[in-house]
Amino acid sequence: MVDYRGATVEDLQLGPAFTVQKDTPLGVALELSYEREYSYVPVVDGRKLLGFLTADYLRESSDPTMPAKDAMTKFSRSRPFRTITPDSPLEDLDKFFESNELAIITDADRKFVLGVAVKEDLDTFAKRRGL
Repeated sequence: MVDYRGATVEDLQLGPAFTVQKDTPLGVALELSYEREYSYVPVVDGRKLLGFLTADYLRESSDPTMPAKDAMTKFSRSRPFRTITPDSPLEDLDKFFESNELAIITDADRKFVLGVAVKEDLDTFAKRRGL
């Protein structure tokens, strides 16, 4: 495992998060993912996190009017939820990626989605810092 020298998720300098509501048409979600250059789009119902869409799926979708809730990958409830915040150590995030493809960064109370991180974000950080 890489020694991140005390760095936290905040040090990744992730772009601001955006989410789509469960009834957002896939065509709209695709446009938003292009505008923000995000490969994962969290899907919410109000403030409740339901799942995510991938930009690859959105590009390949043949029905741009389908609501996000019908196409999203649901978060597994079989595993315990782990809170990842801007203050979480990067070592914890690295370990999280051993069994997850993306991390939804939230506030400590899990009320707001603040960002989305993927393993490549850690790799980029490590290269930039020469780790």
